[in-house]
Amino acid sequence: MSFTLDVRGLNPNLLARYDRPGPRYTSYPTAPHFGADYDSSAYRDRLAKAASRTDDPLSMYVHLPFCHERCTFCGCNVVISPHRGPEEDYLVTLTRELDLLADVLGSRRRLNQLHWGGGTPTFLSPEQCERLFGEITTRFPLTDDAEVAIEVDPCVTTMDHLATLARLGFNRISMGLQDTNPEVQRAVKRIQPLELTREHVDEARRLGFQSVNIDLIYGLPLQTEASFRNCVRSVIDELTPDRVACFSYAHVPWIKPHQKQLDENQLPGGWEKFSLFTGAAHEFVEAGYAFVGFDHFARPDDELARALAEDRIQRNFMGYTVMPAADQVGVGVTAIGDVAGSYAANIKKLPAYKRSIDAGRLPVDRGLIRTAEDELRRAVIHRIICTLQLDFGWVEREFDIDPREHFADALAQLQPMAADRLVELADDGLAVTPTGRFFLRNICMPFDAYLRAADDDGPKYSRTV
Repeated sequence: MSFTLDVRGLNPNLLARYDRPGPRYTSYPTAPHFGADYDSSAYRDRLAKAASRTDDPLSMYVHLPFCHERCTFCGCNVVISPHRGPEEDYLVTLTRELDLLADVLGSRRRLNQLHWGGGTPTFLSPEQCERLFGEITTRFPLTDDAEVAIEVDPCVTTMDHLATLARLGFNRISMGLQDTNPEVQRAVKRIQPLELTREHVDEARRLGFQSVNIDLIYGLPLQTEASFRNCVRSVIDELTPDRVACFSYAHVPWIKPHQKQLDENQLPGGWEKFSLFTGAAHEFVEAGYAFVGFDHFARPDDELARALAEDRIQRNFMGYTVMPAADQVGVGVTAIGDVAGSYAANIKKLPAYKRSIDAGRLPVDRGLIRTAEDELRRAVIHRIICTLQLDFGWVEREFDIDPREHFADALAQLQPMAADRLVELADDGLAVTPTGRFFLRNICMPFDAYLRAADDDGPKYSRTV
């Protein structure tokens, strides 16, 4: 399956109608709707239920929160530690959490996906990385075809790090870059010469990493359409990444107070910000990259592009992925799991996280058990956001309902989008148009029952475009 890029129908008036806060749908229901009634005991029950599916491999996300300093654009859950030491205590606690999980999961231990994120995972020394990898794989062995991925910051990642990771079996690496423009880098306090990133990309390829991903962010201070196009061309010509994630900067200072350090007058907004992304998308597509979902690009020979062509794309807390796993366990402070029809979010503060594990309790403090209606809407939203279409026949076969009747309200809300040529509605389903793919989050939102029931306790989401 492939999709074309078409910006002819885009204009400022269209953008103004749809530029509103909305979820990114790495989960449904989304994290703001998780509740404190889902606790360690509820998670243990769900893990025990998942343990019976011994033939199914697991996915595991490990959160390593430490950074030497905080970038002003950062939206991640991080712990700033300019000095060494705290990470050693964290590794001890993390190992105990692995023991708690292994005890409940019994013989269901194999992993077909392991992902280290942060924070900065390579805040750990190469020796600490090797020790943690051993603690994980001793308890949770990898399948022969496992995807083993890590996020790194080239500014603090050494060549010894890369050599150690390759030797351990990491086969996919993601490097944050954000923007190559020195003025933008200074504005967000992340100085990272392109030459440094190129050295790391070249070494990762020499060491045999199967896929190299670059993360870019649009909407940062001082970015212009011309400057960001230059950034993208530099990335394509000098780094030739296998994949690129081009994220929208989420300015949420009510959630991330450090973002108040940014000069809001320098932040591109509205049509100016939107043009940053459409210009970048044009450059990637012209260079032969497949446009995946609403913010990923992949070379035709990359597994993500092949999965798109074969209708195997999935979406989870790690974004767009190709590895099927019925259950995903989250390990570490703030990590989120998806286990046996429920979401489980770990405690956010390090001291409370440690106290829970020291007491022998899984460190979960909120979550949600999905209802049958949640599962239906989750499947529909992910189908749209991954394949850009929804076949009503598929819905009928999978869920034994009439989607035209069940989603009558949602389809009515999509009528204005159909009039704006963002989506095509037919008796047998809907299809996102080339123009509409820029508004994917908006197209999914009518199917989100929680948005309609949301209270007025303040903004929860970044803007959709």
